[in-house]
Amino acid sequence: MSTTVSNAAKAKIIGDYIKTPQGRAKLAASMTQPLRLRRDYSAVGRKTFLVEQLPDGALPIYDKDPDVTAYVVGEEGENIVAITKPRRVIFPLFEIASNPEIPLTQIKERRYDLIERAQDLARAQIQAAEDERVFSVLDAIATNGFDSVPGGINPDIPVVAPISGGVLADAYANIERHDLRVARVFMNAKDYADLRKFGRDILDIETQRDLLKTGLMATLWGAQIIVSRLVPVGTVYVCCEPEMFGRIPVRTELTVLSADDPKARTIGFSVFENLGIGAYNPKGLSRLTITR
Repeated sequence: MSTTVSNAAKAKIIGDYIKTPQGRAKLAASMTQPLRLRRDYSAVGRKTFLVEQLPDGALPIYDKDPDVTAYVVGEEGENIVAITKPRRVIFPLFEIASNPEIPLTQIKERRYDLIERAQDLARAQIQAAEDERVFSVLDAIATNGFDSVPGGINPDIPVVAPISGGVLADAYANIERHDLRVARVFMNAKDYADLRKFGRDILDIETQRDLLKTGLMATLWGAQIIVSRLVPVGTVYVCCEPEMFGRIPVRTELTVLSADDPKARTIGFSVFENLGIGAYNPKGLSRLTITR
């Protein structure tokens, strides 16, 4: 016996739920797991630092090397804080929230699924907010350096376009000299075009074949290449393994609540999470600053 539900039946069920506060609360609760799965699948910021679920009552406290400066996102998620001393670092927690709203008068006018539409809006906003803060931490490391004493290695490498294999090799070496392994390379699509032009002097035959067939180079010298529109044009971040680089402690995972506004006649949802972002071992970063 088939258990498939028709689109008309789904629309009726959603319509019945919208009519009551209890029904709207059920709709909000049903969105939590799909949103979480889709967010983890496509957000690139969470590939930079290790994501760690905090147990109840646990504090996000981590140890850093005594001779480096740690960088964390500050209170309210609005600034980057550099911490030189003490050795133990507390990562401040903050909220990222999204409040998608759908006017009741437009529900029947537009041909889209209510839950799907709210998911897309909330997912895009929360992902972008996370990634912006992650890349802000990386920029702070590259701009200010990580050694607590003068004369250390400069993590920012100026480059004249196009990106060459030798420049990337130097960026890898800046990280590997600290006994760390390069795991991620983040760049904008415009700068990724330079990698597509690499010839046989840099790429082996198999990598050239994959690049020619798919137009995408997933790895380079063992590191994953990740393209994101949130990475500024002219900037490339080369990062070590997430667990050796920093943490994203999560106190409250993605939560969805009903947030209707009867006066404005809108169906709304409050989507939020509570987390921290920071790098306690900034030796794991090299940044290429490209001049074109």
